[in-house]
Amino acid sequence: MPSLHKKGDLVHIPQAVVLVGCDEPDSDPQLVIPLRIEETQSPRIGVIAGTYPKAGYVRIYCDGDMWSVKGDSIYSIEERRV
Repeated sequence: MPSLHKKGDLVHIPQAVVLVGCDEPDSDPQLVIPLRIEETQSPRIGVIAGTYPKAGYVRIYCDGDMWSVKGDSIYSIEERRV
């Protein structure tokens, strides 16, 4: 299944989403050892830095750090024209 998110997309990260801090994965993000884990206490905004569709993860830049997060835990923010 193709990823719904593209590099550079602005995304909404809801409360209680697990953010995983790890080195940039070369091929399979599930083989990377997490260096830190954080659960969001409030909603946040992030930017997509890369996608790993096979594993279902995306890399996001949020609050000055790079994180990996499950792609189905975040939502794209789209421009609305009225």
